[in-house]
Amino acid sequence: MSESLKQAIGTRVQAARRRAKLSQEALADRIGRTPESISNIERGKQMPNVETLVELARVLNVPLTDFFEGLEKRRAVSRERAELEAELLETARQLAPRLMKVALEQVRALRQLG
Repeated sequence: MSESLKQAIGTRVQAARRRAKLSQEALADRIGRTPESISNIERGKQMPNVETLVELARVLNVPLTDFFEGLEKRRAVSRERAELEAELLETARQLAPRLMKVALEQVRALRQLG
């Protein structure tokens, strides 16, 4: 399995855990894993199995697809960028539709600049 895939998923798990304001220990307890296992997942050292991913998504209150969305067509990205993308996606999900339209227009304008 690709190291970049494990790292990308790990980064997304970590970002979701931080947004949920959970420690690695608290998350591990809620899904029946060890804190070391959570740490290994977040650092991209261990790929969680499907059951663990389902539990992570449930406890972190994110769609399971968040851990995979867009990975099939991407090149390796920095950890910082992956964290920012995860935060941007989560923030967008929380916006009312009219504010989402404003945010989308702002992102499109930024894309034109770069």
